[in-house]
Amino acid sequence: MAYRALYREYRPKLFSEVIGQDHITTALKNQIASGHVSHAYLFCGTRGTGKTSTAKILARAFNCLHPVNGEPCMECEACRAAADPANTDIRELDAASNTSVDDARALIEQAQYAPMALRCRVFIIDEVHMLSRSAFNALLKTLEEPPPHVRFILATTEPQKLPATIISRCQRFDFHRLTTADIVSNLRTVLKKAGASIDDEGLLLIARAADGGMRDALSLTDQCLSFIGDRVTAADVYDVLGSMDRSFMAGFVDRILEGDAARVLSLLNDALMQGRDLTVFTEDLISYFRSLLFAAACGRCEDLLDCTPDDMDVFLRQASAAGAARARFALDTLIDAENRMRFLPSPRTAVESALLRICAPEEEHTLEGLHMRLLKLERQGPAAPAPVAVQRPSAPQARPTKPVIPAAPAEQGNTQTQMPAPESAPVRQPSASQARTDAVLSRVAVDNVPAAVPDDPAIRAQTRTPVPEPAPVWQPSAPQAEAHAALSQTIADNTPAAGAAVPDDPAIRAQMLWNRILEMLIREDRMVGMVARWGHAVSYENGTLTIGFPPGSDAKIETFSRMLDKRRQAVDAISPGLVLRVVPNVPLPPVTDEEVERLRGMFGEKLIVED
Repeated sequence: MAYRALYREYRPKLFSEVIGQDHITTALKNQIASGHVSHAYLFCGTRGTGKTSTAKILARAFNCLHPVNGEPCMECEACRAAADPANTDIRELDAASNTSVDDARALIEQAQYAPMALRCRVFIIDEVHMLSRSAFNALLKTLEEPPPHVRFILATTEPQKLPATIISRCQRFDFHRLTTADIVSNLRTVLKKAGASIDDEGLLLIARAADGGMRDALSLTDQCLSFIGDRVTAADVYDVLGSMDRSFMAGFVDRILEGDAARVLSLLNDALMQGRDLTVFTEDLISYFRSLLFAAACGRCEDLLDCTPDDMDVFLRQASAAGAARARFALDTLIDAENRMRFLPSPRTAVESALLRICAPEEEHTLEGLHMRLLKLERQGPAAPAPVAVQRPSAPQARPTKPVIPAAPAEQGNTQTQMPAPESAPVRQPSASQARTDAVLSRVAVDNVPAAVPDDPAIRAQTRTPVPEPAPVWQPSAPQAEAHAALSQTIADNTPAAGAAVPDDPAIRAQMLWNRILEMLIREDRMVGMVARWGHAVSYENGTLTIGFPPGSDAKIETFSRMLDKRRQAVDAISPGLVLRVVPNVPLPPVTDEEVERLRGMFGEKLIVED
């Protein structure tokens, strides 16, 4: 008999043999036991999770004459006929090679015929997302209302590519990725039936490499048995996978964290000379730093990393030495190198460059490099001050006395006495520890300098460094302050208070309304208010306030109109719906005697009143 691959030879034949999908097999068994089965099913999930195997079991269960708790009995005539590959009532189609609308029409035509040996015809369409849109549209009606003897089971790895009209006509079941523990357990069962063995570490390596797919795990197991024999060790699995063992990877990462770039490059060269694949090595290194990042963030997490307690201890030790920031930097750098490898003529150069960057991340001229330098300084801690040696004299020494120099005789005509020039005092050189102390005191003094210079001379004398004088604050002159106060007072005097009686004179009412608007403009935007001061109220009729500007104010009128659009909401708050009409070349009203006297009181003889 010809040899069959392990994943074909030991394919599940019952719902109970499907691992890791209890949420699906339980529902299907209940439907079979109760007889409440659907006409169409949609199985979604990644590769190797049991979609096709479950579809075949379900097809046999549809036709089983004596189901046992929803399971096919595997003994009746229908179960034996369903297991026969020559049976035409259970058809398995590959949508990747039957994508056209003509294939969909042929399938619809076949569905019209009654089954030949079984109770119902079952169509299993694998990779259904590969059908064309025309084929989907042709299949819609039959999928919605098939003949009573027809069942459809659709399987796909990419359900997002299916039209919503197809998904809504099926019962959808999502298959989960298999855990490492489930894969290892099933591999032990299969190897026991096959009469072979692989040690526990090797099974764990195969389960990790399978990435949640049972078919991948069985294919790798089959490859190991073909390469080595019936007794496979972890070292043999590493050779088949092209990976390095955990002890090598742990030592390799230790050298990276120590910053030993020469040793890191040497170990990489040794691994490649042993025939290890560079891509696989980079992926293993990415997975390793991912484990460090998880250890730094979550602590002990064997269930998340699918590792042994000993491996978890190593991850925790290295994560504590590296820190989450450096592990994240290494992970991002390696991922970037892996993406660039496929476009480079020498992929090894990209990996070596990434490893050198990870060995010395503080040398990066980036924000990450600055962060790494700060972390390195924090880990090193403050430097301990050097001890200061103090010499004590053995015996008190007498203070030396200056020699008495006799005065020279005074020359004739010179009554001043010649005094000897004083000797220059030796310059004191501080020791290293004293210099450090002076530097610290200077830093403390600078930190304690107030923003404003105190008036107390004693406090000013304590300042060891010159204190900059505060920037001068602009203060208006006395005439400017009086003019601003007069303007505010004039506006306030001419603006009626809330609830006050409004005069009947239209000119006065117009001026009062303009004063309120002018006050608001000055408060909201001083620039608009300065331009608006050149205008004066002319009239107020039917909700329109006419503002006049003196001759030669064309530029001011343009500026005022443009800037007033931004303050339209504030004007509406004073008088909703008010229309402002600007009129040029309107002479200013004459100044009253009361205003002249007020201005003369502020400016005195400098005020000149012209007619």
